[in-house]
Amino acid sequence: MLPDFTHHIVRDLAWVAFAPPLLDGSTLPSRDPLKDSIWRTDPEQLLHRLQQLDAKPEQLPELFPNSRDRRLGNYYERLWHALLKLSPDVAIVAHNIALREAGRTLGELDLVIRAANGEIAHLELAIKFYMGRPELQQPDSSRKRSDTSLWWGPDPSDQLSLKVQRLIQHQLPLVKQLEALQPAQYPQELPKPTCSATWLQGFLFQSAAQNMPPACGQTTRRGAQLWCHRKEVVALLPSNSRWIAIPHKEWLMPPKLPAASELLKPEQMEQVFANARAQQAVMFARVAAPDNYQPLHADRLICVADDWPA
Repeated sequence: MLPDFTHHIVRDLAWVAFAPPLLDGSTLPSRDPLKDSIWRTDPEQLLHRLQQLDAKPEQLPELFPNSRDRRLGNYYERLWHALLKLSPDVAIVAHNIALREAGRTLGELDLVIRAANGEIAHLELAIKFYMGRPELQQPDSSRKRSDTSLWWGPDPSDQLSLKVQRLIQHQLPLVKQLEALQPAQYPQELPKPTCSATWLQGFLFQSAAQNMPPACGQTTRRGAQLWCHRKEVVALLPSNSRWIAIPHKEWLMPPKLPAASELLKPEQMEQVFANARAQQAVMFARVAAPDNYQPLHADRLICVADDWPA
């Protein structure tokens, strides 16, 4: 059980450090940025460092400077940059390196690190939230895993299959083109990666109305992750369940436990929808037992507009 960190950035650093990946390595190459590090062999050292930062957050502005980019994906990448700056045996070589050739943009390397074992690794980082669409399954399907094309994001154009395809076909092979680029594109003084992999985190949400097999390569995690349309919450959720609304763009570590009077019943979720944009996805964390609330492993619910995925 994680300590109850106070500072919201430290809470999200803890989520990034301890949440499992979205997919295992069977679907696409996957590598934990902290692989082989002392923080993985002795997680108490990582917890102690985060507790120090939480107690004295004066270091945060240097580790995590403000950014005009408010996208969750950018925030997630910067969390990893901060965590790796704190790491005793993993170092950032470079990040967000745009590769161009003859005026044409080839792509961008998210992160290049010197791993704990000395290997130079290129990593593509992403935070993603996808919802399973059981109605798209083949009627006679008896597969134990569902195709990644059946998992869609709040933006229907963002689909797990397309993300995996782009990573495999475009972003991961970029390092193979480094030797042919001019030094200005990838400075000669920087060591070149010897391997490429991804690190995706986030959630794959099952339909609360109809179950389906997990996605191909989906990792097993604690807690339930469900989705439904806004109009369905009262019908689909247990009437005695209690929930915390997770503010938009703050979807990593759920908030600290509020007073019992502030917990939401399913019929009270409408007030959260009323304050959200019409097409905005809204996320909640379930409080099953207030005296044993574990934000990292809490059940989650994401509610989408009633006309999603239109």
